[in-house]
Amino acid sequence: MAGRRNPLTRNVLYCLTRAFFSVTRILPLPLTRALGIGLAAIAYYCLPRVKRVGRANLDLAYGETLTGAEKRRILRESVRNLGLVAAEFSHLPGMLAHGIPPWIQVKGFDLVDGAQGVILMGAHHGNWELMLPLTGRLGLKVAAVVRDFDDPGMNALVSQVRSVPGVTLISKKKAMASLLSEIRSGSSIGLLADQNPRENAAPVTFFGRQTWASIGPALLAMRAGAPVHPVSITRIDHSRYVLEFYPALELVRSGNLIQDLQVNTQRCQDAIETLVRACPGQWLWLHRRWKPRAHLAQVWEAREKKETSRRHAEISADARNSS
Repeated sequence: MAGRRNPLTRNVLYCLTRAFFSVTRILPLPLTRALGIGLAAIAYYCLPRVKRVGRANLDLAYGETLTGAEKRRILRESVRNLGLVAAEFSHLPGMLAHGIPPWIQVKGFDLVDGAQGVILMGAHHGNWELMLPLTGRLGLKVAAVVRDFDDPGMNALVSQVRSVPGVTLISKKKAMASLLSEIRSGSSIGLLADQNPRENAAPVTFFGRQTWASIGPALLAMRAGAPVHPVSITRIDHSRYVLEFYPALELVRSGNLIQDLQVNTQRCQDAIETLVRACPGQWLWLHRRWKPRAHLAQVWEAREKKETSRRHAEISADARNSS
C-alpha cells in the first residue's frame, strides 16, 4: 500500500473495509453491485481528489483529442467500475465455486500453451480481481504477485478472499526468485503491469507521454524464456464479462540485457495501452500513472553503465582468447 499510515488511520480503514465486506458478502449480488455503484457516485461527487487526479491523467493521456464532456464521462465510468470491483470482491469465492459461470465468456484461451508456464499480463481494467481465479478455473496453475498492505489484519482479510483453488499468492517482496521457480515448474504467472512503480522500472512511453513501467513481465520472460500473453477481463454490463487472451508478444533477445529490457517493457506497455484505449472507462484513472520519479532515472543510468562495462569486459576477454 502506498505510504505508511498511523495506527489509528490503519485501524479505522481496517474496520471500515471489514464492515463493507461483511455487508456486501451477505447481500445478494445485484444489491451488492447497486451499493457499489451508489458509493462510487458519492466518491465521484464528494471527493475532490477523485476528479483532480482522474482529470489530470485524462488530460495527459488524451490532450485535446477528447472534449471535457468526454473526459468526464470516462472518469465517471472509471469510478463506477471501481465501485463494482470493490462490491463484487467479497463474492468472488461464491461466484466461481462451480467453475466458469455462464455470464463469463472466454476468448482466445487456445492461444495459451497450457503445457508450459506463461506470463499472463493484465491491467487494473474491468474486474481485474476475476482474471487469475478464472484462469485457474480454466485448468492452468497460476501464481500471482500481490502487494502487501501495511496492516496485517487487512492482509489477512484480502488474502482470504483471493485464496481460491488453482492460484498461488506470492508477496511482492523478493518475488522474482519465487516467480522463476513457479514458472520453471510449469505454473503460469499473473502480473498487473499498468502502474507507476517505485522500483525495478524502465523508461517507457505510455499514451505518448514519458513515464516509468515495471520491468517484471519483460525480465521474467527473458530469464525464463516464457511467452507474455496480454489478458483482459472486460465488463459488458453490470453482470457479464469477457475474459480474453491475446497472442504472445514478440520480444527481442539480442544479448544486450538493458536494451532488450527497455524494448520489451515498452512492448508490454504498448499492449496495455491498446487494452485501455479499447475501453477507457474501465481503467483505473485514479492512479498517478505519469508521476515523475527522479530516483528511477539514476537507477536506470547505473544499470546501463553496468551493462556497458559487462559487455566491454566480454569483448576484451574474447579478443584475448582469440589472440
